[in-house]
Amino acid sequence: MPRKEATQLKHIIYSSRPLGFGDKTVEQILSSSRKNNPSVEVTGLLIYGADLYLQLLEGPSTAVEQTFNRIKSDARHDNIRILKESSTNRRIFASWTMRPQDLRLMMWDEDDIKKGLVENFSPSQAFNVFDNLSREFDQFIYLHETKWQDSQPSNGGVYTSP
Repeated sequence: MPRKEATQLKHIIYSSRPLGFGDKTVEQILSSSRKNNPSVEVTGLLIYGADLYLQLLEGPSTAVEQTFNRIKSDARHDNIRILKESSTNRRIFASWTMRPQDLRLMMWDEDDIKKGLVENFSPSQAFNVFDNLSREFDQFIYLHETKWQDSQPSNGGVYTSP
């Protein structure tokens, strides 16, 4: 059987400052992503807060570039900075059309954000944020699947009467 060629993918990690931030704005961004991304095979994660967007986009190179170009022209973003742009052969958020992550749940405080700590990340620091989040999500899912499986009957899932 012929071996399937690995598809070359692209990652772009960028930061921006939100304009007109609010829950409704975030929901619109996520809704648009969930609608548009599956057809072009773009996946990723958006960390959002009143003072910062930090996003990883991944997928086929052309699709990621087109998606990022739309973001650059989106009036909800200001001061867009690419922190990392690279080719890869693996996704880190393969099952998420666009996973949201509230900035308030991250390790940075308000002063860090206002002083531009995140926007000045090196490419490896930026990637590590997302790589670590993907590992945490994978562990969370694994633990919950394992607990669910452990709670199922050991006779192939068939319930029998006593």
